[in-house]
Amino acid sequence: MHDFVREAMCRAGARPEDADQVARVLVAADLNGVDSHGVARLRRYVEGIRKGTIAADATPTVVSDFPAGAVVDAGNGLGQPAMLHALDLAVRKAQDTAIAMVTVRRSNHFGIAGHYAAQGARQGMLTIVTTNASPQVAPTHGAEPMFGTNPLAFALPTHPSRPYLYDAATSAVPRGKLERLEREERPMLPGWAVDPQGRTETDIPSLVKGLKAREGYALLPLGGAGEDHGGHKGYGLGLLADLLCGPLAGASWGRHVYGPDGAGLGHMVICARVGAFIDLDSFRAETAAMFDELRNAKKAEGQDRIFIPGEKEYERADERRAHGIPLRPPVVADLGDIAGSLGMPPLESIGGLK
Repeated sequence: MHDFVREAMCRAGARPEDADQVARVLVAADLNGVDSHGVARLRRYVEGIRKGTIAADATPTVVSDFPAGAVVDAGNGLGQPAMLHALDLAVRKAQDTAIAMVTVRRSNHFGIAGHYAAQGARQGMLTIVTTNASPQVAPTHGAEPMFGTNPLAFALPTHPSRPYLYDAATSAVPRGKLERLEREERPMLPGWAVDPQGRTETDIPSLVKGLKAREGYALLPLGGAGEDHGGHKGYGLGLLADLLCGPLAGASWGRHVYGPDGAGLGHMVICARVGAFIDLDSFRAETAAMFDELRNAKKAEGQDRIFIPGEKEYERADERRAHGIPLRPPVVADLGDIAGSLGMPPLESIGGLK
């Protein structure tokens, strides 16, 4: 699957090294079970390059550099190479300064935020990653989309290869999950979104179509409508991500992303070298004890296991590496259409991943 995505991106016009990075991020999402951000998203990158809304020849450029941070201009290029460049800068700087922060401006969709956070954690860093996105979420007590699903990802080096990893949208549900539910012909729950009149919306095709066309449909913040179930907390987190990745990064924000001059998205990464604060082995021993206590806590009725954030994804990746990544027929068909338009063979079914 990696080779297929890489070849498609190259044929669309991406540089081989950039195509490889996009392929790694998309396949990582599918491996982890985040199918909404996996190869089902390939079309947006291919079409973006072919239509000229993504600059295939852009090179991330450092426009401000200082000991504990930097600002990167992605030049309206692919988000994955820009974010990986920013992560590398933050890790290298944090090795010297203990804490470093890098922002990115004029970028595009970069895939799953957790992929980058986990990479930083595997290098001994507490890593925080966020990005803003197309406006699809209404503020608490609002009824129109004003900012994106703006994910937040946190990773800590609790294990050399399988760090603690929290990665979630700040909306009740990301649009990608709705698209997956639509492909799987499964319903959505009430309280996730509203129609242009501010009423609860549960018709997925109408909602997805309305979100894409910016017809006034809106997702709700994490916690849902109002404040009774904590929707104001999700709103605050989503707005925080937009502040960090918009005004602070010198990027577009809120309803102003994806304008006539490109997406204009912003990203941010913070790395803190754990070993500067505590011996890394001691930290891992303490977190192992903490996780064991959590796993052994009394279970709710009907439940037999308590998970640590990231565990489900690691276990699913193990299973999919052994047995292959399942793709829904609509995704397979779309990949076939992309292959045909690029003059390349379709993706072949295999028993596992190499």
